[in-house]
Amino acid sequence: MKKKLFIILALAGFSSCTDLDEEVYDTIISDNFYQTERQALAAAGPVYSNLRAYQNPESVWGLNTFTTDEIVLPTRGNNWYNGGMFQRYHKQEWNASEANINNSWVFVFNNINTCNRLLFQFEKIENKSDALLAVMKEIRGMRAFYYFLGMDLFGNVPIVDRFDVPADYAPANQSREEVFRFIESELLAVIPELPVAMDMTTYGRFHRWAAYATLAKLYLNAEVYTGQPMWDECIEACDAIINAGEFQLSSDFYSNFAVQNEGSQENIFVIPFDVNLPQDWGSGGITSRMFSHYLWTLHGDGTRAFNTQQGGWNGFAAVPSFYTSYDPEDARRNVWLVGQQYSSSGEMLYNTAEMAGIPLVYTVEINSLEQAKENEGARLAKYDYTGAENFTMSNDFVLFRYADILLMKAEALMRKNGGATPEAVELVNMVRSRAFQGNEEKAYTMGTLTLDALLAERGWEFAGEGWRRNDLVRFGEYTEPWDFKPNSTPATRTIFPIPQAQLNANPNLVQNPGY
Repeated sequence: MKKKLFIILALAGFSSCTDLDEEVYDTIISDNFYQTERQALAAAGPVYSNLRAYQNPESVWGLNTFTTDEIVLPTRGNNWYNGGMFQRYHKQEWNASEANINNSWVFVFNNINTCNRLLFQFEKIENKSDALLAVMKEIRGMRAFYYFLGMDLFGNVPIVDRFDVPADYAPANQSREEVFRFIESELLAVIPELPVAMDMTTYGRFHRWAAYATLAKLYLNAEVYTGQPMWDECIEACDAIINAGEFQLSSDFYSNFAVQNEGSQENIFVIPFDVNLPQDWGSGGITSRMFSHYLWTLHGDGTRAFNTQQGGWNGFAAVPSFYTSYDPEDARRNVWLVGQQYSSSGEMLYNTAEMAGIPLVYTVEINSLEQAKENEGARLAKYDYTGAENFTMSNDFVLFRYADILLMKAEALMRKNGGATPEAVELVNMVRSRAFQGNEEKAYTMGTLTLDALLAERGWEFAGEGWRRNDLVRFGEYTEPWDFKPNSTPATRTIFPIPQAQLNANPNLVQNPGY
């Protein structure tokens, strides 16, 4: 049975839209509250429970995935046109009024506001327990993580680190470099006091290793964010995790994404999910806190392969050239479903729309972004979808894995030294060898491990995990042509526009260049 003490505590602070109790922001009724870690964590619950919306295809994960060469969401019959939104994402022709761009901004800053509110409330307590002080550091770390997402997506965003501001407060943008320095300083300040244990008491929490992983990402992309590389700092952050000895590569790649994946020794920071938890669609699904990727990708009849409670919505699929880039012997290629589909009991599955009665065969090819057939495109099944119900899955969504730490360090070494080094080759091969069952012929050498090869390796390793946009930007490939995007796009597309709704609400915000 899945035991997740933390997520139960998190939900203690989660309220629905029907909760009419007044929230008290300026006073704390009794200093007797929050004397234990359990009490403090329960109060801090929204910082984590709201994180569940991260993986929503209509939020941050979607922007980092559908705008790349990895995954595409084509129109199928009368489905998935959505005003042409997903087509514009793939072609990088979006505008400042796109709903999902605004969703992502709201996700980031609502969560930052939640962190600020809780810190403000906790500061009002005169006699803070050690447990409360520790959780306050954790909240600051999570706020830095949310700011990392905002800076990565939008570049120049406001820095608001307090809750007691006037009702008409309208903060201006600050430069991406200023936001970078704020995130860095916050992470460095809290890391020494964050929890170090790796067990169910810290599972899903922003512990020290989650903070170091965020710091490594920050430094790996420092040249993009500030114009100045910080390779040594990235290596140091990665080494802090490597030398801790708390993590190791799982022998089975797919165990990291199993229904019961809380036992993984590779997953560093995850978002816990469980079909038995209260489910929340959010505002019309926009801020949905349900892990429903199986619905978004699988054909309506195709979900029978996993005995799920709900039928699939037949949506996103692999960009054909991304799928064909895999070595046929690469075990990671099996994250994509292709070919004839069968039910969990072995029955042949069939198309149900314009191809009704014809066996359901997922093709690699997608003939048209504007009008794809119902069976076209390899479907993502990295996470085990077996038994998904109540529109969600019980797999915990992985934000950081040890494999990423190894590959980030390898990349930093290569960039610092102008090419492959023996240590970089060893690190990359540690990750790659798992996908080829120890076939030494598939290993990289000093002559074959190039930066282009490393980018491809990251694509195969982290497909569907939401890092593709971040990687492509850093490698200078994000605006290049790919399937269904025949032309390069302007460099200004490496960050998204400040949403028009936010510009309308705050006259002090300045739109990003190119929009």
